Amino acid sequence: MKQIISLFENLLYVKIIPSDPKTIPFYERYGFKQYDNYSALVLKQFS
Repeated sequence: MKQIISLFENLLYVKIIPSDPKTIPFYERYGFKQYDNYSALVLKQFS
């Protein structure tokens, strides 16, 4: 997962939409955040 995220390190946001809610904790371990009333998880990249 870290290798995949590194491919997008120049982007401000990376959004994913998990098809299975059971996978949300996996993505949260890598810094993705889930927001209220929003189906995607977001990873903010700030340099």
